[in-house]
Amino acid sequence: MPQPQSLHPSVPESPPSTDLPRPSRRLAAIPPSGTIAVGRQVRALRAQGIDVVNLNGGAPDPAAPWLSHAVTFSPDMNAIGDPAGEPALRQAIADKLRRDQSLAYDPNQIAITIGAKQGLYAALLALIEPGDEVAVLDPAWVTYIPSVRLAGGVPKTFALDHANGFRLDGEALRRALTPQTRAVVVNTPHNPTGRVFTVDELDAVADLARRHGLWVIADESFDKFVFDGHRHVSLAGLPGMAARTVVLQSFSKAYAMIGARVGYVAAPPAVAAAVARFNEQVLSCVSPFLQALALDALDAEPAWTATLQARYREKRDVTVAAVRALKGFACAVPEGTFYVFADITSFGQPSSDFARRVLDEARVALTPGSAFGAGGEGYVRFNLAPPLAVIRDGLDRLRNVFG
Repeated sequence: MPQPQSLHPSVPESPPSTDLPRPSRRLAAIPPSGTIAVGRQVRALRAQGIDVVNLNGGAPDPAAPWLSHAVTFSPDMNAIGDPAGEPALRQAIADKLRRDQSLAYDPNQIAITIGAKQGLYAALLALIEPGDEVAVLDPAWVTYIPSVRLAGGVPKTFALDHANGFRLDGEALRRALTPQTRAVVVNTPHNPTGRVFTVDELDAVADLARRHGLWVIADESFDKFVFDGHRHVSLAGLPGMAARTVVLQSFSKAYAMIGARVGYVAAPPAVAAAVARFNEQVLSCVSPFLQALALDALDAEPAWTATLQARYREKRDVTVAAVRALKGFACAVPEGTFYVFADITSFGQPSSDFARRVLDEARVALTPGSAFGAGGEGYVRFNLAPPLAVIRDGLDRLRNVFG
């Protein structure tokens, strides 16, 4: 009797491969953070017993007073919370945005994130398709361009106007736009230059966004760090912009909670819901315990904000005066943030080489301007988060090397 034909004929086995599977190129193509890379150098030197003053970053001073009497971890925090964030915190954020910037957000338009970094990435996933272009100002925070690429987008930079004190140039943005442009990323007060962009500058961005049908991601993490009569203006508050703007915020800066990693997005309802859905699948929720700390922080205003601004204004003024006295250095007075962006072009070195020289000769860690893009070349950034005594120590060391 004939045997039935097998439905699965045998296939000769190939010899086992000796090649290991290769990791994805997606993350391999993403450069390390320029600021974190300097921090890694500082830790390595300190591990060798070398005394380094870290003006690349550090624990914020003044420290958040509510962290010394932090909320008690309770059983109801030992659970998965709302992926969008705890309702009480989202309501408090909506109240803050209304009080500070006259922005009318409902709690369902707010999603709590693990700092502004995760908020940025989730917002990009909510706004762009693979291959869409995203216009990013240059220089800019080191995370914008890698996040655009991770989200499948194509970053297109537009330069701030160096000749006019890093003015936000609407014409430069217009030239960067193409039919493939889907969104623009703007940061004010601006890291690293310390600019606080004016209504006129932001109006130029808003006009282009309305005419070209673009989303705007507005990183406003330094909104409390504004000095000398300057005023922070939210892009979301300009005419016709609330429906096309995603506001990014962080508790790391104004509330000195850098280790808590709590931030949020305020956005049109569909975008906020998409960010919450990202949270639901990727991280479930931001820790309810840390959200309780963030709620305490919002309860501390406005007395805390006044203390914060006075302390950072003092640190800024001390640093600017000392940097201007150094041979070969120049800098403008920052209008906001807690950074001083110093011009070191007279030394004729790439900023990365010069920052390494400062670390080697003065044992002071600064961030090379090139970490923030081509527009930052020729500069180094001083971070004024550390205590004033630490900043003075670093400035004294620079004076010993550079006169």
